[in-house]
Amino acid sequence: MSVNSMLLKTKQALATRLSSPKFWLGLARDIFIMAVILIGVSMYLQRDIASGAAPHIQASLISGEQIHLFKQKSDKPTLVYFWGTWCPICSVTSPAVNGITKDGHQVVTIAVASGSNSQISQYLDEHQYQFATVNEQQTKQPLSEQWGAHALPSIYLVDSNNQIVMTTSGATSYWGLKLRLWLVELLA
Repeated sequence: MSVNSMLLKTKQALATRLSSPKFWLGLARDIFIMAVILIGVSMYLQRDIASGAAPHIQASLISGEQIHLFKQKSDKPTLVYFWGTWCPICSVTSPAVNGITKDGHQVVTIAVASGSNSQISQYLDEHQYQFATVNEQQTKQPLSEQWGAHALPSIYLVDSNNQIVMTTSGATSYWGLKLRLWLVELLA
């Protein structure tokens, strides 16, 4: 049997399978089941996530600067990002958050279980991240508990009235964050 005849048989078998309604119904069923599972897992991970008024953040950035967020009304939305230096999914999301920071959006990040200020600072420098970062280990009460961030990365979008209006956990893209920020600004 030649290679050409094998390719022809494979092509014919694939064409037959793709034209079968049974194939497409099975594929639709599998996609539906996966969507239900993914939505269920996402809802479970976000079960204790903060909503309503954003918890006040009074802390020191790793640079030493004091911040007081969500005590007074703000002029623009804020992105709050919980992440870890050890978190592989955060390494996918952090460049997107950094891009949002470079665009001039208000961003504050909380490094969870990521070591000392100098270790976090070194990590930020190595990756050329420019976002303002609080070391959760340096806070009086864990901010991740106050905000219900049980999975990393967790992202909260807080509107100008200090209300949490969108949350997400897991990997996201620059354009996904940009779209969410645009929606928050539009709805404000």
